[in-house]
Amino acid sequence: MEIFECVDTRKTIRKYSDYVPTDDEIKRIINSARLAPAAMNTQNWKFIAVFNKDIKHKMVEAVLNKYDEITSKLDEATAKQVSSYKAHSIFFETAPVVIVCVETKAPSFMGGVLEMAGYSQDEISNMRPDSYLLSMGGAIENMALSAHALGLSSCWMVAPILAYEEFKNLLNLKEEDKIVTILTIGKPYADNPNRAPKKPLEEVMEIMK
Repeated sequence: MEIFECVDTRKTIRKYSDYVPTDDEIKRIINSARLAPAAMNTQNWKFIAVFNKDIKHKMVEAVLNKYDEITSKLDEATAKQVSSYKAHSIFFETAPVVIVCVETKAPSFMGGVLEMAGYSQDEISNMRPDSYLLSMGGAIENMALSAHALGLSSCWMVAPILAYEEFKNLLNLKEEDKIVTILTIGKPYADNPNRAPKKPLEEVMEIMK
């Protein structure tokens, strides 16, 4: 698929057919993540492709338990509102494959330098955006586009990361590992699903000459 066609036609999909992507398809998708730009070329990332239904189910249970824990600490009205997010947080169980995107620990040289120079954490945050997280974003976008190019679809999910501690245990990750997002992969259930509306270019672009 030509690159601009791929970008222009990619859609976020939350409902999938029974088709299970092949190992080669998943390897091709994750290889696209491997080739993404990385801050200082640290490549401090790891991508875990979960096909196993039992593991996915346990991940869902962990998310639901976390929602219960959170809502138990809230007033009734707020708890009810938060509970409405549950369905949007657990549909990944129905996806044929879930790619868990993990940022592995790497020191930030300039972050350390700015701290030594006496800048506050707020100042450092503004002067030095999280370059490793930005690198992860590039890798994840590469996977979403590669999946689309292969005739597959994806959904980039952050909500389930509420249960990051439980996910780490299920996936045998290290304490210092940081789960950034999960990416569902599969073929769309419908032939031509709708795409969420996007803001017009004129609303988000400014050209200064």
